[in-house]
Parts: sequence; C-alpha cells; structure tokens
Amino acid sequence: MWHWKRRVCSELRRQSLLPRRLRRTLARIMLSLFLLALAATAAAQNLQNTSTARAPTPRREQFRVIYEWNAIDFQWASPEEREVYLNTSRYIPRNVLISGINFYGENLFLTLPRMLEGVPATLATIPVRQVDTAPKLSPFPSWSANTLGDCAALQFVQNVEIDRNGIMWILDNGRIGTLTQKPDTKCPPSIVMIDLKTGKNEMERIPLPKETVNASTSYLNDLVVDNRDGDYAYITDNSAVDPGIIVFRRSDKKSWKIRDSKSMLSVSEAAVFRINGTTINLPVNIDGIALGPQFLTEEGYVDRTVYFTPLSSFHMYAVNASILRNESLSSTGDGAIRPYIKDLGTKPSQTDGMKMDSTGTLFFGLIGNSTIAEWNTTTDFRVGQRTIARDPNYIQWVDRFTFDDSGNIYVVINRLYNFIKNQVSLDEVNYRILKSHTGTKSYIFSPDVTPVVPSPHGAATAPSVCASLLLLAFAHLFA
Repeated sequence: MWHWKRRVCSELRRQSLLPRRLRRTLARIMLSLFLLALAATAAAQNLQNTSTARAPTPRREQFRVIYEWNAIDFQWASPEEREVYLNTSRYIPRNVLISGINFYGENLFLTLPRMLEGVPATLATIPVRQVDTAPKLSPFPSWSANTLGDCAALQFVQNVEIDRNGIMWILDNGRIGTLTQKPDTKCPPSIVMIDLKTGKNEMERIPLPKETVNASTSYLNDLVVDNRDGDYAYITDNSAVDPGIIVFRRSDKKSWKIRDSKSMLSVSEAAVFRINGTTINLPVNIDGIALGPQFLTEEGYVDRTVYFTPLSSFHMYAVNASILRNESLSSTGDGAIRPYIKDLGTKPSQTDGMKMDSTGTLFFGLIGNSTIAEWNTTTDFRVGQRTIARDPNYIQWVDRFTFDDSGNIYVVINRLYNFIKNQVSLDEVNYRILKSHTGTKSYIFSPDVTPVVPSPHGAATAPSVCASLLLLAFAHLFA
C-alpha cells in the first residue's frame, strides 16, 4: 500500500501542469482509490485482530489430585544401590522437594533443586499417564547426568522450559545447599540445552558470563522462552544481592541483565507468609515470570508482554519484550527501564510460579489464600482476577504450572514453607500434582502474528507523512 502512495505522491507533482478540470477528475479517482486502499488495510487489520482475539474465559474443570507423595523416591538400579545412597547420606528422603514441572511427549519433567544435601538427582521424569499415585522418579537424562560435582552434569535445577521446537532449556544454578549455612558453588551458573526430538538427550552447557551473573549470589529461578528472532529466554534471578531479569539470546549465546529496584525487589509488608497456621518470613525478590501472546504494535511490528512479580510482593508488573531485548538498557544501571514498566495492580496474596496459556490467560497461585487464580490479560488486572480453585488442605503453596498437548494444566503443590522451616513430616502428604482441563495449550504455542513493517525503528514514519501529503494535495486540487 505504501509503495502505491509513494507513486501517487510523485504523480501529483506531474499532474500540477494539467488543466484544472482534468486535475479535479484525476483527483477524485485517486481519492477514491486511496480510500479503498485505506478500507482494505483496515479490513485486513480488523481480520488480524479478530484472528488473534481471545475468546471469553471458559468455565474451568475442577482441579483433582493425580499424584501425591509423602516423600520422593527414585527408580534405582537395585535395592542395594538405594541402601548405599541412604547410608552415605547421598539420599535423604525428607530433603527432596519437587519444584518445577514441564511436559513433553509421554513424560512430565520434575525439578528437584538441591537446596539441602541428600538429593541424588535434580531433574527427573514421571509418566503423564497415571499408573501409580506415587510413582518413583527416573533421573533425566540419566543418573550420570545428575552427578554431583561434575560440571558436565546437572547440579541445581530450579526450573526448565520446553519450546515449540522440542528444545529443553534448563536453568542450572551450579550452586548447591542454598538453604544451608555454607552454600557450595560446584559449577558456573549455566543454561543447558537438550534436543528432545532426537531422543539422544545430549546436553549442551552454556555458562553465563560473570558480568551477567555472580556464581556466589545469583539464583536462576524461572524462565520463559520466546521463539522469535533467534530464540530468547527471559530469566528471573532473585539474587538477594543483584536481582533482575536475565535476557539470553540463543543464536549467539549472548546474555545481559535488566535491573529495576522498584519493581523487582521484595517489600517488607509482603515478606511474611501465613499458611494454615504456619508463619514464615521470606523476603524474596523477582520470582514468577510469564510471557503473553504476540501482538502488533501501533508502529506495525510484533511484540510480546513479559509479566513478572517478586515472591514477596502483592503487585503484578508488565514490560514489553522489546524493552528487555534492548541490551543498552543493561549498562545504564538500576531504573533504566522503569519508564517502560507498568504496575498492573495488586493481588490478594503473594505468588510464586505462574504460567500463560496460548490464548493470553494467566494462571497463578495466591499462596496465603490457598488459591489458584486466573486472569484474562485482555481485561484490567485489578478487576479481572478470578479464583478457580481454593482448598486449604490440598492447595498449600502453589509452585509451578505446565500444560500438556491435550488441553490440560498441571500444578505442583509442595508445602515449601514446611521445607524451609525443616518441618517436613514423612507421615503426611507433602507434594501433590493437580490437574484440570482448560482446552488450551502453553503460551509457547500462541499464534504467530505477521508484522506490517520489518523493523520497529521509524518504519512507519515515511508512509504516514506521505498519507498526510496526499490529503493536503487533494484539498488543494479541490479548492
């Protein structure tokens, strides 16, 4: 359309030499064509907006327990090997906690962060199809790939994501014993990649540079993956010393950190958690993160919204992914992106993990309320939050979510407050996985949007000017 306008602009100059009546006739024809072109563009934009519009939030199926454990056990090579691990304190059942969850193929992938000693594997799988209410976990990719102290193996995995190409992105902090008096940095903080499509489960380890993360203080907590422009990951680092969002670009393995103390730090009024009569003080910085569907900006390029919240906060924040991708903002210090961050409003309670579906509905926990909530991101956050499950007996600390490919959502409940206070009782159910049918998939599979212009930098300026000149020319010709 804009090429047509440029031709018209040049044509107008040549027509100024024609007789007045002919110029008016030509002007009417050109104006009609111009208005038709505008109508066609508006119709196309309308169609695009309609195709990406999100349907009203459906009524959710009730969550039900599909797995639960008093303590986590593993698929051992033999009973004798299990005894050896127990006798040497390499396996301490009460110290193994489920944190993250993800789905691929026939498996659910569970992360087991080594916050205390006695965690023999930090990443494992169980089947999606339920065969036992408390299945034993299979270390992934293997037992040897979870060897403690081997920097070719996984050391401390808090969370993983699996993108639309079947690539597993693993956050390996490299430091163990984070709930002990002396955390031990075994290996550099890294992103580990596994191509699940091949079935070979070979690991590619990419250590993060020292200028991005501090091996002694960083805590790689959660991530979302954006499969555009060379594949990006946006990672929350809730370091007590230097919190922020780490941006990692897979195409050239480059990373940087974006910081903002106002939105990414814990606040004292939200640092106290009260769950079922238990109180815990936990001042934790930026924690949960989610990625919205693609959308077309006013300038005509594609962007996405990144949502985040500190664990110890009642606020939900949002920033465009294009802002995080601006590497220059990482070198200008705290607050450089503050003008671009939007405070969406407050929640009734604190949130740990959260997950976006493919339609733009955000699922998140409200820890102090024993609640799972959702929010359609096309509505105002302050009034659009909706409780979809509440149960003080079964929903005790919502940690992470995932979707399968059949329209189901899964959520990990892990009673983290008991784990931190060293009050885990093996006579009680400590870990549950709940399931509900939503009819949607992960944000990973949200529809692609076609950009109108190839670049966000001034691409729409010239056509807009030309359009204005056209209107002025028509006015002059009709005078």
